[in-house]
This record gives sequence, structure tokens and C-alpha cells, in this order.
Amino acid sequence: MLQPLTYIGRQASRSDGQARRKAILEATLKVIVAEGIRGVRHRAVATMAGVPLASTTYYFADIKELIHDALTYYAEKAMAANLALEQQSFAALGGFDATSLREPAVRRQLCDVLTGFICGHIKGQVADRDERILELAFNEEALRNPALADAIVRLDDAILSPVSGFFCQLGATESQAQAFALEVIALIRFLEFRNSVRSWMNEPECEAAVRSQLTRMLAQVAAMA
Repeated sequence: MLQPLTYIGRQASRSDGQARRKAILEATLKVIVAEGIRGVRHRAVATMAGVPLASTTYYFADIKELIHDALTYYAEKAMAANLALEQQSFAALGGFDATSLREPAVRRQLCDVLTGFICGHIKGQVADRDERILELAFNEEALRNPALADAIVRLDDAILSPVSGFFCQLGATESQAQAFALEVIALIRFLEFRNSVRSWMNEPECEAAVRSQLTRMLAQVAAMA
């Protein structure tokens, strides 16, 4: 179960206040996408959210609080999305195990499934440019803000743990599984950024890169079984 991250702005007790506070946080993210972190101002956010200026200053005493809580809100949504992705992937790959991986045909089948799954995920990420901008803004701001740094570590752990667990399930040692997980995540992030920057998805390049790495990893896992 996901543990809530820490917000520092004023909280709302009533449902209407919670809805307004959420609207302010979502509007802040829209401003970040449009103008960057430095474009976040109370008036700009209030205008984007369609709320009185007094609402933003009531919930957030200064801009740092507003930016912190908006990016924390983004991190919570990202963690929830990753959990859903994890559940889908394990459900789809539940039929493979360390013993079956000894067969080359099974490894190829698993590689095909994983390649399609990962490339489909990357394609979806590339299509959502706003999320990629927020992701980069979040990482940059975390270098300045220790509280956000904690949130990003927890977000990274939420991504790393299930991928590592998957390789453990296939028979890899814990250290090897973690190394594989780091490689896979690094490749995914590289391909996401590379394709996002050029505004289109080079699917053959993506598939070749993912398939090459997975083929090598699965062969190593099979050799251990």
C-alpha cells in the first residue's frame, strides 16, 4: 500500500476546500508545464485554477510551499500509476519462471512479451509531453529541496522494487536482479527522453535497443537456473 507523501501547505478539512486545493495544485502543474518552475506565481496559478487569489495564499503561504506541494501531488499520482502498471505487468507475465527459461523458445517468447510491453509504455510516455516536462522539473527542483528529494527517492524505489522483484521471480540473485532493474529503467528513461525531445517515436530503434538488452539479461538468468 502506498504511504502518503508529506505536504507542507495548509490542509483542507471540508470536501469543497479539498477540491479547491486540488484544483490549485493541478493549476500549478499546468503553469510549470507552460512556463517552468520560475513561472509559478500566486496570481498566475489562481487565474489558471479559476479561483480567487486569496485561495492560493490561504493554502500556501509562499511560492515554495506551493511548488513543493504541487510536485508532491505529482509524485503521488506517478506512484499510483506505477503501481497500476506493476499489477498489469505481473499479471501478464505470471506464467514464466526460472525453470521454463532454460528453453530458448521460452526466453524468446518472454523477450517478445517484455519488449512489446516496454515499448508500448515508452510510446505512451512520449505521447504525454506534459508529464515528461513535469518529471524533469521535479528532478531539478529536488536538487534544491531536501523534502522533495525524499519524495523522489521514494518514487524511484517504487519503480525499482517491482522490476527487481520480477527478475528475482525468474531466478536471478537479489544483487543481479537489482542490477538488471537499474539497467532496464535507465534504458527506458533514455529512450523516453530521446524520443520526447524529437517529438516522435522511433519504434524500430526503441524495439531493437530493448530487445537486445532483455535478450542478454534473460540468457544470464537462464544460465543460473
